[in-house]
Amino acid sequence: MPHLALIDGLGQFLERTKEANIPMAIGSAAIPFNIDFVIDGLNIRHYLDAIVSADDVKTSKPDPETFLKAAAALNIAPADCLVFEDAPKGVESALNAGMPCMVLTTTHTTEEFEGYPNILGYITDYNDAKLNTLF
Repeated sequence: MPHLALIDGLGQFLERTKEANIPMAIGSAAIPFNIDFVIDGLNIRHYLDAIVSADDVKTSKPDPETFLKAAAALNIAPADCLVFEDAPKGVESALNAGMPCMVLTTTHTTEEFEGYPNILGYITDYNDAKLNTLF
């Protein structure tokens, strides 16, 4: 718990997104206990409109089921979603769901994401100016 922290700029990004009435979901391959630990530990649950965990799908990423269920829970067409991902399998899952993706290079290099046509850009944190065009 003492090491749990938001990625730089994420708090402000979540607030701006909520103020713009943009629905948000988490689509994770993690189990609910781990998701709850993080979102409650960071006090960000109030920003989320839906959560899809490993327990909610039959097939994990890179299968599109996680992201398709999140889009359905938000009542948004997959093509109108924007996925934020930090892992190649997640980007592939978004591609398989027909969703564009913004990649966080917090755990992988940009080279590890080569060949995915659904990537709109790369960011290292949520202070990146590329995100200003989303509002």
